[in-house]
Amino acid sequence: MHGFMTPVSLALVALCSALLASAKTMTIVVGGNGTNKDASLIFQPQEVKAAVGDFVVFNFTNGTHSAIESTFAEPCIPAHDSNTTLNGFYSGLRDTVNGSAQTTLVVEIKEEDQNKTFWFYDIWGCGKGGVGAINANDSDWENFDAFVRNAKRLNGSSGGTSSSRTSTGRPTNSQPVPTSTGTGNSAERVGANTVKAISIFTPFLLAMFVA
Repeated sequence: MHGFMTPVSLALVALCSALLASAKTMTIVVGGNGTNKDASLIFQPQEVKAAVGDFVVFNFTNGTHSAIESTFAEPCIPAHDSNTTLNGFYSGLRDTVNGSAQTTLVVEIKEEDQNKTFWFYDIWGCGKGGVGAINANDSDWENFDAFVRNAKRLNGSSGGTSSSRTSTGRPTNSQPVPTSTGTGNSAERVGANTVKAISIFTPFLLAMFVA
């Protein structure tokens, strides 16, 4: 009857609700240590594990830093520059002095990323170990510790990259989201935006399955 949902419709709505509830937002603070003396502190934490549908938020809080996707073989070079088939996320340098002009870079883990490791680095700190990873396989030889060793071995202790190649501001598969300098948590903002988008979409979903 019109106005009632069939069991199949109810099941689909329940599935969508479950997927929304299971999605997580995790934050990597960039430059929160306030110094480059220990490059391993540029990204906190350096490693995260994220499932399909999750969001990883790079929250730039202090200093001048970047979050740039690379490859395992070339840790301190933008992914696209070492492999033209890749369109890695690229923040560029974010100048956040004394906590002002804070911004975020949001990376969504999509279905095609299910078995992928995202390797990333900071321009100034890469050669000193200022790198990180999303979903690194700890049991594989291409693990996070090996990535750190690669960055230091290939780029020395100078901190920067050893290559003159630079990114050309290419499109990315991430969503750079500028934020205000207010006290709101960036992860909360991303979550709110996600819920808002789903809430807009839900009436259309329901209308499709009303018998």
